[in-house]
Amino acid sequence: MAAALVAGVLAVTASACGSGSDAKVPSDPSKVSGTVTMWIYPINEKIENTWWKSRVAAFEKKYSKVNVKVVVQPWANRDEQLTTAIAGGKGPDVVYLIPDQVPQYANTGALADVSDVVAKDKDFRQNALDAMSYQGKLYGVPVLMSETGTVANKKVLAKAGIDAPPATWDEALADGAKLKKKGLYLTDYVATPDATLNQTFYPLLWQAGGSVLSSDGKKAAFNSPAGVKALTFVKTLVDKGYVPKDSLTVTPKPDQSVLCTNKAAMGFASSTAEVGICPGYQASDWQVAAPLKETKSVSYGTVGGLSVLSGSKNAAAAKAWVQWISSASQLKQFDLDHGYSSPRTSQGNLMADQPLVGDSEKYLGQMKTGVTNAAAPRQLMDVVKPHLQAALLGKVSVKQALADAEKDANKQLARG
Repeated sequence: MAAALVAGVLAVTASACGSGSDAKVPSDPSKVSGTVTMWIYPINEKIENTWWKSRVAAFEKKYSKVNVKVVVQPWANRDEQLTTAIAGGKGPDVVYLIPDQVPQYANTGALADVSDVVAKDKDFRQNALDAMSYQGKLYGVPVLMSETGTVANKKVLAKAGIDAPPATWDEALADGAKLKKKGLYLTDYVATPDATLNQTFYPLLWQAGGSVLSSDGKKAAFNSPAGVKALTFVKTLVDKGYVPKDSLTVTPKPDQSVLCTNKAAMGFASSTAEVGICPGYQASDWQVAAPLKETKSVSYGTVGGLSVLSGSKNAAAAKAWVQWISSASQLKQFDLDHGYSSPRTSQGNLMADQPLVGDSEKYLGQMKTGVTNAAAPRQLMDVVKPHLQAALLGKVSVKQALADAEKDANKQLARG
């Protein structure tokens, strides 16, 4: 309901857009003026309220006719807050967005194309740019990345005589059998309505060579041989007892999951931050490995970027600010201080001295960020998840679950 309201309000207000869609990045700092308001969120709660002060001062020294106001907004209800602001003509000029928000706002004309901001900059990773794009246009300049893949507990592996995390699905099944003999699980698979498919089904679908949607984003594509293979793999894990069945219906508390309580050997779509909250966490007990492979080795990951609203009255200044803060020198410090990897290829080992996070950087090029070619990626998940859960609980066959999910997904896609 909230998503529908957001889309409806944005559709109504799209026609009231300002000059943001037409403005270009200025080549002469002295020729641009105005106030730029940026909404950022507490990416790092400890520093967010103070970090930007010196950066704004440095930018304003170069762009003497521009004033930048950075407003740190709460994560809670951020879409509703942003939509309401846009509808009331009080939206920011620049806002921090993540990939599954981009289609929602771009689809209604609320975002300006920022391709010109990076037109001469060939240092950004292509998958980071793709994550912030919609229908062939760039609607956000990437400022951070992280990879969410295989993170293994070395002590649990050792209990089953396993030397290294599995590289393939077949190896994972073999390890599952060894771990089960020791009363341990291979991994966890949460199939509840509040679990994200980005860290459950989607990575396995990609590894099997499949896609969630057609290339134009208009039809579901997961009801395919790859989809059958992926869901069958999960069903095998469930049926053989390699994952806890409780997680199919109950979402475990993060610090009480089988991964955190040393009852499972690894997470196949886990961030290093997730294991960092485990009781008694020691980085030396864990290792990061390559994403699992069936036909492809691919994982999920996150990207965050800065978008310019099409309603901005000072879009040229806004783009200048985004270009400046995403420059190599500024972005390096931003990512280091915020604890994320860089979307720039030249900074591919930025976190090398950080336990686990540094190891995950080598896999940044193998990550995807979920569905970015549909207007409502989160709502798409909501209609698919119950069908996948039904298959894992044995209520329907794998093929029937995918067929039913496809029907509901296509209905959702038709609604936009």
